[in-house]
Amino acid sequence: MRVIVENGVFCDVYLAASLNVWQHRTMEDMAEIEQLKPAARNAWKRLKDEFPLWVTHLGICNEELEFAVPAPSGSAAGHLVAFTNGNDLWIRFSPPYMCYSADSLNEMVWLIHQLTADKIMFKVTMKGAEWVETTLTNPQEKCEAIPGHSVHLVSWSGRYDKLLEA
Repeated sequence: MRVIVENGVFCDVYLAASLNVWQHRTMEDMAEIEQLKPAARNAWKRLKDEFPLWVTHLGICNEELEFAVPAPSGSAAGHLVAFTNGNDLWIRFSPPYMCYSADSLNEMVWLIHQLTADKIMFKVTMKGAEWVETTLTNPQEKCEAIPGHSVHLVSWSGRYDKLLEA
């Protein structure tokens, strides 16, 4: 995803967030928020209510919601990004392939709470440079890589991060 940052320059959404040049629109811009696509408007309102300390991380891009919260210092997660794409709701961390679809707004909020509390984390399985699957797992779950594959586990805090290779 790309966003316009300063002076009409385009920038990757994750880079924009990391450079603190993210274009934010506050809730005072109600006319713009009301022009969001329905799923984005509903998500904006719910995330604003659920995560008031992170309201400055709510952004708009092409009538869609983009919510990018920087991870704690030392974390490989980079950012927790919640976004909409039409009627679809998504959660991701910055590293490649760490993206997960939420079935509902309630699930999106639940996922954010669980991820940021380190109760769940991303698990990405690769076969060499080829992506195999992405799922979420519990930090206490025993994970093993099958021969010829690697498993990359990334938690919000970085406390449970692992790279498993077979």
